[in-house]
Amino acid sequence: MEKFGFNHFGGPTVFERFDQPQPTPKDNQVLIKVLAAGLNPYDVALRNGSQASVRPLPFPIFPGTDVVGEIVSLGADVADYRVGEIVINHRSMGAYSEYVTASTSKILRKPASMTIAEAAGLPSAGITAYNILMHFTNFKHGDTVAIMGASGAVGSLLVQLSLAAHLNVIAIANSENLNYLQSFGVQEALAYNQSTDLKRLTHTAKIGINLSHNPESTQLLNQLITPAGTFTSATILPTTSQQSAQIHYQTIYSRKDYTDLTALQDLSELIDQGLLYNHVLQTFPFTLAGIIAGHQLLESHHKPGKIVITH
Repeated sequence: MEKFGFNHFGGPTVFERFDQPQPTPKDNQVLIKVLAAGLNPYDVALRNGSQASVRPLPFPIFPGTDVVGEIVSLGADVADYRVGEIVINHRSMGAYSEYVTASTSKILRKPASMTIAEAAGLPSAGITAYNILMHFTNFKHGDTVAIMGASGAVGSLLVQLSLAAHLNVIAIANSENLNYLQSFGVQEALAYNQSTDLKRLTHTAKIGINLSHNPESTQLLNQLITPAGTFTSATILPTTSQQSAQIHYQTIYSRKDYTDLTALQDLSELIDQGLLYNHVLQTFPFTLAGIIAGHQLLESHHKPGKIVITH
């Protein structure tokens, strides 16, 4: 079968096409014919070598965590899925492949209201957004949450999840993307790259969530959080000298008890209720050229939305 990966670190053109044996599902697994795969920043980190010290892997490396595909074969113990069903699979790597196997604890039927490309862009970003909100905010209905980096893949889903949870949302992003955020119905949309009068919003957010690597953006978010509020970061925190003694600062982390399937099930329900939408910016063919082009766009300053490779 066809599979795409690389034998050394570098830019998008390090990708190669490999011929690999088709996998066979184990007793609790299904064999999936991949229809689409979502591209993520983590794929870039694997490819350029910036994750090599954190997660050393032997070459060749086959990236990709987000799959949508058709079940074509069942393991011996699988009774709750059937051949022909279209499922979402969140995996550790290897999505850039013609076929993958997956445990039934790692798959979910594609929501009927989503296209295949939309579903392929959901798992990593959706699970991250869900876990941030559900496990790191301790929110109550009516709280105000300020989200820095709100127009990115994780940020836009986090904005929608927050609105679905009846939170007041201050969404902060580049000025080019404010209309995109306002389309979700946020209460406030701020541009971090423009001069903004923050006096009326200073110390109004009980929860601040940082998805930006920009220290200046982090300082801006810090100003919005109320005393006794929480600053939660998926990237960087304010420096020690910038931190307030009254605010609780924390960095998100992975935990095994935060199951992917729980997150995907809840996300799926919200999608079918019309409360959550995953925007796809562009699709590319599931070919070597398509993967290279997708990675080139992924590393650019592109408009909001997911990048997906599709058959």
